[in-house]
Amino acid sequence: MKKIVLSLLAFASLQGMAQQSFSGLRTSVYGGTFTTISNPANVLGARPWDANLFSVDASIGNNAMGFSTDLEKSFSEFTKGLESSEVINARIGADVLGPSFLFRVNKKHAVGLTTRMRAISNIDNIDAKFLQAFLKAGTVELSRNPLNYYNVQGINDMNLLVNAFWEVGATWGYTVYNDGYNLFRVGATLKYVRGAGSFRMGFDGINSNNVTLREQNGDYILHVNNGSAEVRSGGLSVINNPNVGDFLNGEASTVGLDLGFIYEYSEDGCPNCDGHIPYNFKVGVSLLDLGRLSYTTNKESFTYRLINQDINLKNMQESLDRLSSGLKTNLEGEKFNSSLPTTLNINADYRFTEGVYLNLSTQLNVVSKNEYNARYANDITLTPRWENYTFGVYLPISYNSVSALTVGPAFRVGPLTFGSHSILSNLLTNKSAKELNFFFGVRFGGAYL
Repeated sequence: MKKIVLSLLAFASLQGMAQQSFSGLRTSVYGGTFTTISNPANVLGARPWDANLFSVDASIGNNAMGFSTDLEKSFSEFTKGLESSEVINARIGADVLGPSFLFRVNKKHAVGLTTRMRAISNIDNIDAKFLQAFLKAGTVELSRNPLNYYNVQGINDMNLLVNAFWEVGATWGYTVYNDGYNLFRVGATLKYVRGAGSFRMGFDGINSNNVTLREQNGDYILHVNNGSAEVRSGGLSVINNPNVGDFLNGEASTVGLDLGFIYEYSEDGCPNCDGHIPYNFKVGVSLLDLGRLSYTTNKESFTYRLINQDINLKNMQESLDRLSSGLKTNLEGEKFNSSLPTTLNINADYRFTEGVYLNLSTQLNVVSKNEYNARYANDITLTPRWENYTFGVYLPISYNSVSALTVGPAFRVGPLTFGSHSILSNLLTNKSAKELNFFFGVRFGGAYL
């Protein structure tokens, strides 16, 4: 089992959080293809055409470990501070936007095509002392007296989940109404989604009254009176060295849907314009990633019935493998569903003067928190920015439900985009900056003359 966990974390870190990717750029007037992944109605934007070659956003965030520029020191301080922690939550993820484009057909219509890959990892409600014993970080003081064994907190909610998928989407946008002052647009993206894999490991039917942690001959022993553990894997093999080929050849597929609406107000007015003149105020609402994937569990999937069982954290898998056949159930061939990370996005943008804007956007998870659903953290982002056709400077100030407050800049210089919505927090302090993020990309776009 320890091999499983370490493989999972290694895979997740290679693939890349769970808040808005390409923060700042996805709400930019000149964001092009970035803006269509936040609201498909943005396909009718301030560019007659736009093309993305390759862009990537990767993040890791949690509620306990601070990230500074010295990552080794950050991890050391995290492990030392586990004694004072209670429950650990973390999100690890990546968003890769591949070759994509958008094109305005006429004043009312625009189309686009998007290719994208995402990996989302959710690590929920991990008891801090359990994690400390698992990592053997520092000295874990556990009693050998049965009367004083440590009762593991919230183990029934402990859950590790990875979902990975790729997609190809076709976007259409339409201007419903434009009198020069008020403009209404709608948009939709229909996409083919291929599920590369879904992996879940967690406990069921266990509470803090019937599971304890103790030290025995230098090892840490988890004792379960009554409950079960599950390892369920569909599609991509997380345990046995996943590769790019496995990612692209996933078994599950579905049709996903994004829907969006935009209203713009321009006080100067231009009845004969096609809607790309600078607005004074803009508000957008979108519902993204509607759909779900259905997986078939592979041979690496088991349910373990734990009745008066000792599990050595030094080698959890070996302890589980020693269970009698009556306590192990192979789940191979069973079906299970995993929802796409459906979110409600609300965006408000105000222009103070030429090129100077202030944006407020929020992302709200609407997926139920069950064992297998991919999901994003709730977040809210305030972004002041200055931009024109060639250059852009953005400063997203974000707060999300896992890693709290992060601040970091983004830049657009010609075809290059790069930044980090956490780097200023990482530089200023290693205690409150609980997220590490970076993004970069290459894209081109045309300008109205």
